[in-house]
Amino acid sequence: MGFFNKQGIGETKAETITSVIGADMQLVGDIAFKGKLRLDGKAEGNIRGEYLILGETGTITGDIVVNTFVCSGRVEGTVNVQKLYVVKSGFIEGKVETMDLAVESGAVLNGEIKSRSQQELRLVPGSASSEEDWEARLKESASQTPAKKKGVVAK
Repeated sequence: MGFFNKQGIGETKAETITSVIGADMQLVGDIAFKGKLRLDGKAEGNIRGEYLILGETGTITGDIVVNTFVCSGRVEGTVNVQKLYVVKSGFIEGKVETMDLAVESGAVLNGEIKSRSQQELRLVPGSASSEEDWEARLKESASQTPAKKKGVVAK
């Protein structure tokens, strides 16, 4: 249980976060990033990256494909990650596929949860999925949802 430390489940030192999207920001469109991203605002679209921290004020409507996801906020969509940590304020509505799951008392998970082995887990950067597979999945997802305006909007 290496992730349960003095700081608590899912908490990380501020200096290790490489990008921050503040509580007063709203993003519409797909997001791709490297490093650690802390999202305290609102995102509508698919998110792909390495390490995502969703703060208590953060909301995501869309699919999430990252290596590690710490959820303290609200998610509506598909979550496909290697490691998932849902803390007590976290709320996920939708399908979850992960290899490693930790849920703190008080968190809410509504939907289908699948545990996968390394070989079965798809679409996670660094696994068997290629960049082309990811792009195809994004196009498929976009064709199934209403067209959304692309770009960044400050609230």
